[in-house]
Amino acid sequence: MRKIVVLLVLLNLAAPAVYAQNDWVRSGSEKSKISFELPENPIIQDKELNGIKIEVFSYKDAATVFGVVASDFSEVGLDFTYSDPSEYYQEMKEGSLVTGNAILISENSVAYQKMLGKEIVYTQLVGEHEYTYYKRFFFRGKFIYQIAIGGPSRMKQFLVDKKNLFFDTLEFKD
Repeated sequence: MRKIVVLLVLLNLAAPAVYAQNDWVRSGSEKSKISFELPENPIIQDKELNGIKIEVFSYKDAATVFGVVASDFSEVGLDFTYSDPSEYYQEMKEGSLVTGNAILISENSVAYQKMLGKEIVYTQLVGEHEYTYYKRFFFRGKFIYQIAIGGPSRMKQFLVDKKNLFFDTLEFKD
């Protein structure tokens, strides 16, 4: 009987996160070869920098900020299938921490669909409030993908739950 009660309590705690994701919307791009789910449709911007085509997806609600940046290096002749992305990763990590008050908390390797990516966790003061950001970098073919979520550090468990939901919806297309 005790096991059943414990199981029901655990299911009850997990249910809000599951219900929350049922309302999420699948977004993405054939051009950038990626799809993912967000609470609502993101704002999409196309940019170009030094011949690199960049597609930016962003969404912000009351507690979290979501972002996906897909950078296409086709025009500059770079293919990460055959090159070591370590130098690019270091530059992108440093770029993420460029503000004077950003503090790197952790750095890990993450695997996804036969790809090795990197994840950094950092905090940053926004006004008087500390925010925590989770950012993943994937180097796939001719693309660099930056996938991020952030929110108030005081709501860390809520943020971690949303992070797991968000990152679990990522799909890369061939």
